[in-house]
Amino acid sequence: MSVHEESLDLALDFAGLGRWEYDPATKKQVLDRRCRMLFEVSEAEAREFDNTFALVHPDDQEDLKRGVAAILTEGQEFHHRFRVRRKAGGYKWLRGMGRLVHNGGRPKLIGVTLDVTVEEELLRERELHLAEMNHRIKNMFAIVSAMISSANRESETREDMVSNLRGRVSALDRAHSLMLRTDVTQPVGLRQVLECILAPARGGQEITLEGDDVMIPTRLLIPLVLIVHEWVTNSAKYGALRADDGVIEVRWSSDGGFVRVIWREKVEVHDPNPEPGFGSRLIQASLLQLGAEKTRNYADGWLTIDMTLPLCEGVEAV
Repeated sequence: MSVHEESLDLALDFAGLGRWEYDPATKKQVLDRRCRMLFEVSEAEAREFDNTFALVHPDDQEDLKRGVAAILTEGQEFHHRFRVRRKAGGYKWLRGMGRLVHNGGRPKLIGVTLDVTVEEELLRERELHLAEMNHRIKNMFAIVSAMISSANRESETREDMVSNLRGRVSALDRAHSLMLRTDVTQPVGLRQVLECILAPARGGQEITLEGDDVMIPTRLLIPLVLIVHEWVTNSAKYGALRADDGVIEVRWSSDGGFVRVIWREKVEVHDPNPEPGFGSRLIQASLLQLGAEKTRNYADGWLTIDMTLPLCEGVEAV
């Protein structure tokens, strides 16, 4: 190996790039040491394309095949991200880049591969946060719409309506602030959480809040607030918070290391098979984060949501 080749290999190794060559006629390939490490294969295993291709996630294999076919038939450059199975379990993300060359009249692919797992995970986390933010904004618009309708019904004068709306916007701000708390030393009472999130949307409805004194540590606050906010938003859109004569009963109790919260509301129309949207997925993700369980039932004009939170995951009864 020449000094130039040694310098190139050293530079690629420092950059985390693995070199590869592939002969489409024989399906033989050559992977350098770094590339074999990325695929977690031995030198003997690396000689066969099928060995490394079998490690690719099934959902990514067709796209990878099309990419190889395109570079062979159309001369396009190869740029693909794909997942490969780890020996320890799970998958990592790799990015392959290559081009077509001709060696003695025979086509051959040469290129490099690098690990982009951290980049992909950050990208997907960013996409999730953006989707959650968009969903929160839509929910906030729904709550604001309910606030305006309720204030209009309850107010006799323009001044009354302005005052009513100002108070509810302030309550909405307090509810939103609960999601942004970062001081883990200051727990928040469950009653305060419920009152704060209900306040912007409630009007003349009959709302009962009854239960033990239970404190929620801030590290569990965001998933709990997201769940309750979804309930309130759905109620403002479709349930008891749509009308002044609506009825909501929320009762909770702590026993045996768990807090059980039961939300009941009187609803006129109920969809037995609601379409699973982002809100439903957000609730499920929040439940998993809390280690909670939830059931949802409708009977005799009442929608009942029964949720149990494990105290051992950080909720404290006082």
